[in-house]
Amino acid sequence: MADLEIAGYRFRDAELLATALTHSSYLHEHVGKGVRDFERLEFLGDAVVDLVIGEELYRRFPDATEGELTSLRATLVSSTALAEIGRRLGLPDRARLGRGEEETGGRSRMGLAASLYESFIGAVYHEAGFERARELVIETMGGVLDDIAHASMKSAKQLLQEWAQGEKLPLPAYRMLEVSGPEHHRGFEVEVEVGGNVARGTGTSKREAQEAAAAKLLELVTK
Repeated sequence: MADLEIAGYRFRDAELLATALTHSSYLHEHVGKGVRDFERLEFLGDAVVDLVIGEELYRRFPDATEGELTSLRATLVSSTALAEIGRRLGLPDRARLGRGEEETGGRSRMGLAASLYESFIGAVYHEAGFERARELVIETMGGVLDDIAHASMKSAKQLLQEWAQGEKLPLPAYRMLEVSGPEHHRGFEVEVEVGGNVARGTGTSKREAQEAAAAKLLELVTK
């Protein structure tokens, strides 16, 4: 693999880069040749991206609640958002796919682009450490982060409703599960369901519990 550079980062280990760009379908056609796919690096990169974005949102929004931060992070690290970045970096074009995956349009799939971005970040972390990987996440996702920082913050309930409408699903349905504690210090537990996906949240008010549930479900469905 002659070109060892992605997004301004030049890999020292060509084999590591090749692994980061190799889909599992490629292995089926190259059995016994010591080839590995990107899935382990994707796992590593997913954790790095989550941490970096979580840290950035915590710093940029000092007054945001946990639910608001969770919903923002879920939006930023969704497959849709990461696929856009992966495509912008040209990762699908450089991926090694099996013939069958190629012929069925695998190179254009959103999931591939998102996975390749995470495996790229995982490979950088593996080779150069957290700080360099963090720099690349900020550089490649900086535009999206800046847009979020300058936009009005939407609640988790609003974002979940928009997601449901975009997926052509019924609107989120909230159900009170429990009200506990004395009157001056109530605790609420709420469940939200959309299209068979369910999450629960707690809070000191009904609204806070709904926000927490919506944030958890949004994180679940956008991964």
